[in-house]
Amino acid sequence: MAYLTIARIAGEPSALLAGYRRTSALMDGVGRDHGLILHAGAETPDGLLIVNLWPSRDESDAAAADPRRLSALRAEAIRPDRQHKEHHEVERYVLFDRGKAEAIPSVAR
Repeated sequence: MAYLTIARIAGEPSALLAGYRRTSALMDGVGRDHGLILHAGAETPDGLLIVNLWPSRDESDAAAADPRRLSALRAEAIRPDRQHKEHHEVERYVLFDRGKAEAIPSVAR
């Protein structure tokens, strides 16, 4: 069963977003290696919001324990007490084919 992880990281939003951008290629590799279906990240007024959709809880747990991920979090000083995580088994999800998927950086408005 698919598994949804929602993480809220508290802190200064622009600093967290800068760290998110610095580690995105590495974290993309961790996700890819553990079967990540979908990833979304957004700056919020209180910090950063991350949403991940995994094939199962096992893949989510394996990615969470991946040494590359843990090292990146340490390097960016993301402490566990600044993270609030929710985990949910997914009843249903739909992926719409809109052509080739690619990461596109947002443009400052």
